[in-house]
Amino acid sequence: MEPIPLVRVSIVLPFTKFLDQIGAPTEQLLRKAHLPSISLDDQESLVPLNQCFAFAELAARSQGVEHLGLMLGEQTNLSHLGNFGAIVLQSLTLHDLIQKFMQFHSTLLSGEKIWLTEDEEYLWLHHQYTVPHHITTYQGKCFALLMYINVIRLGAGLHWQPDRLHIPTDKNTALSSATCFSNTQIYANQPTYAFRFPKALLSKPLALKLSSLSAQTSANHLTSTAPATDLKNSLCQLIQVLLPQGEFSLNIAAEAAGVSARTFQRRLEDYNLNYSQLVDQVRFEQAVNRLQDPSRPLIEIAFDLGYSDAANFTRAFKRWTGVSPREFRRLHLHKTSL
Repeated sequence: MEPIPLVRVSIVLPFTKFLDQIGAPTEQLLRKAHLPSISLDDQESLVPLNQCFAFAELAARSQGVEHLGLMLGEQTNLSHLGNFGAIVLQSLTLHDLIQKFMQFHSTLLSGEKIWLTEDEEYLWLHHQYTVPHHITTYQGKCFALLMYINVIRLGAGLHWQPDRLHIPTDKNTALSSATCFSNTQIYANQPTYAFRFPKALLSKPLALKLSSLSAQTSANHLTSTAPATDLKNSLCQLIQVLLPQGEFSLNIAAEAAGVSARTFQRRLEDYNLNYSQLVDQVRFEQAVNRLQDPSRPLIEIAFDLGYSDAANFTRAFKRWTGVSPREFRRLHLHKTSL
């Protein structure tokens, strides 16, 4: 079974910011898509990719904005993508930038593949989501397509358009009529979404303002917090995201995986994984981390871990450790001071 596809919050923020600006019911749409709004406070946090797709489709449909993915993708550039963008923008040429983009792409999201192919004097940039086929990804695909075109525009110019675009569906009226493709020949029913650009652009120097962040520090942080590449650890990452929202049932996790609860349970059993035990594992690890800060009230920690009150948290913690959280904290602080 594939890992749960996850994505950095920085990819979702263009959608939520736009909805807030036009007075749309952003929170309501997030809840309807089962996307944990609490996690959106940190642009480096991970959220379930399939719920992001659902949110984008709901947003476009509810607000009657057919071109939402195209519009927001054209407005989004690398500087909006947190630490990932800061690293990639520390590049001297478009070749250097694309190499960094490909290297760190998996730290931005899982559930998507990007790759390059050669065609005489051109390179083709392909992207393809690897989520279940029944997941509607149209707005997400359009957003990604324009965002990747913006990457090439760093070398080709602000108003550059690819001369050829491949799409894996029938010719789409929305794409054909979009101003960003007014000079682009669109070829339908192709294997992937892809566009081409001249190889000559690769060696062009880029006039970029380098980030003040340490490249190595940012790279280490990105790598250590990247979406997991295996089922168990990606599921633990998902549970950590869902806990503060209080909605972390197996049904919600199955939805994030893009399968039915029954199928999800069966696949977990195939991998000898127990969902309840994983929830306990994540809660325990997070509890221990939070208890190391003596200023954090127990009730706040309880809420962060999805408990309705401190008493339930205390009972669970005593079951795990044999002592209360308060006693654990006292022992930990005492040990540290020795």
